[in-house]
Amino acid sequence: MAELASAGLTPDWMPNVGQRCVPVQTERKKLGKRSMSVEVGTERMLSRGKWRTVEVLACPVTRRPHPEQIASARRGYEEWWQALDWVRDGLVVGLMLREVEVTAAMPKVRPWGR
Repeated sequence: MAELASAGLTPDWMPNVGQRCVPVQTERKKLGKRSMSVEVGTERMLSRGKWRTVEVLACPVTRRPHPEQIASARRGYEEWWQALDWVRDGLVVGLMLREVEVTAAMPKVRPWGR
């Protein structure tokens, strides 16, 4: 909290973060990066007059950043805000700052909740 205060910063609560759907595993080929596929089953299909068995492939994906990472960053911001409020209240009640006025101005409690 002291480091953020001295720098005049707030904790990173991941503003404007957009989750992306990305492949779980990739590999480098001659023509660039490709996502890895896994076999999820087989299907029979009629091709050129013959029944053939073909593999059904899928690309496993995940979300980045993970929703838990975003939630963790926002919990950290809320904890920082509560600590800041506690310090502000303590300074006001304790009358420790005689030459400085402690105002009620505070950052938004939840800046991500419009």
